[in-house]
Amino acid sequence: MPTQFESPTSSSDQEFTFMAIGMVAGAVPGIIVGLIISLFLGHAAMWVSIAGAIGIIIGLLISRVMYKKKGQRKSH
Repeated sequence: MPTQFESPTSSSDQEFTFMAIGMVAGAVPGIIVGLIISLFLGHAAMWVSIAGAIGIIIGLLISRVMYKKKGQRKSH
C-alpha cells in the first residue's frame, strides 16, 4: 500500500490528527518530568511510564476540547 501524503479532509481524519498531536504534546513533557523525578527517587522506568501516561491523557483531553471548540467556531 503506497504512503499517502495528503491533508486530512474528513472530520474524523481531522479529529484523529488533533488527538495524535495532543498525545505527542502530552507525552514529551511527561517523559521529561518522569526522568527528572527519577533522578531524585530512582526507578526511572516506573516514573517515566507514570508521568508519560498522565501526559498522554492530559494531551488527549486538551486536544478533544480544542477540536470541539474549532468545530463550534466553524458552525457560527
